[in-house]
Amino acid sequence: MAQEKIELPRYPVVTDMWDALSQESRPIVVYGMGNGADKLIKRFEKYEIEIADFFASDGFVRGHFFHGKRVKSFSEIKEEYSEFVIVLSFASNRSEVLDMLASIDAEYDMYIPDMPVAGEEYFDREFYNQHYIEIVLAYDSLADEESKKVFAATVNYKLTGRMKYLTLAKNTRDEIYSLMPRERIVTMIDAGAYNGDTAREAKEYFYNLKRIYALEPDSRNFKKLVKYSEAEQEIEVIPINSAAWNEHADGNFIDSGNRNSSVSSTASFEHKDIGVSLVRIDSITNEKIDYIKYDVEGAEREALIGSDAIIKASYPVLLVSLYHRSADIFEIVNSLKGRYPEYNMYLRRLWCVPAWELDLILVRKDKNE
Repeated sequence: MAQEKIELPRYPVVTDMWDALSQESRPIVVYGMGNGADKLIKRFEKYEIEIADFFASDGFVRGHFFHGKRVKSFSEIKEEYSEFVIVLSFASNRSEVLDMLASIDAEYDMYIPDMPVAGEEYFDREFYNQHYIEIVLAYDSLADEESKKVFAATVNYKLTGRMKYLTLAKNTRDEIYSLMPRERIVTMIDAGAYNGDTAREAKEYFYNLKRIYALEPDSRNFKKLVKYSEAEQEIEVIPINSAAWNEHADGNFIDSGNRNSSVSSTASFEHKDIGVSLVRIDSITNEKIDYIKYDVEGAEREALIGSDAIIKASYPVLLVSLYHRSADIFEIVNSLKGRYPEYNMYLRRLWCVPAWELDLILVRKDKNE
């Protein structure tokens, strides 16, 4: 666990990574392609930032083109330019990739931009200054120093794009689950169950777990979830092909077959738009629930509203993803603090780039707190 003290950026922030890149005189090269690079290009256009080249890791270049430019290898970039600035356009949680990026960051000038997974609002200097009071309120609402460190490091990263702040905001799964009363968790709702991977993980940590209600709206993911539920012998997994929302309705859903599948009103990139059932978590069961996990690709606020009755009835442990929308890191914290003062709130983040896997953990306070 990182021990370095870190504070929120001083208000007002007068420059951010986008300003720095817009004033950069060295060639700017983008590492990676795909949706992330497409979104980065759109952002660069706003600041009139020019891209000199796109590149990929050595061994992954096949002579292909991206936005009219031949994709080069990193070796070619180093041979062609004596000085350059790298801007990363992909995400990863693989240890070998993270080690490689740390090595590049130590030798070269590299930015890792924070781009919203859902919505179009960026966490830039204007955004920070506009929401500063709300950001401080959320920071002060967190229950321990590690949470405040993770919060401050994440905010500093979002404004600077620097990897050093990501390394200050990382935790292990064991650290996350150690915050929870694991022996008391018997029933669980998994909102955004994907293919059953979080159900498998929960089974490892909650040794008295008996039943999981698993919501997954994506059709391809749901088939895998059903297959897992049928094979699972130790606990009961109840698959539900719906998206968590704040009301019962029929909605449109971006069906991408991966973790980025989302209700279309919250999606950043469009794939196949299909119909899906939207449900309130309140309606799933009358059973006492001990734990709810929310990872619903930008619909966390709506899913929480749709859980209000079950939260007030059982005060389950909550784990809420805070990285999909730029405002989630303070809006969700402040909203939950106001609605449920009975909880302590902790912030933890698994090691990855960019600042994804940011989780808010809510545990009911002891009676003597």
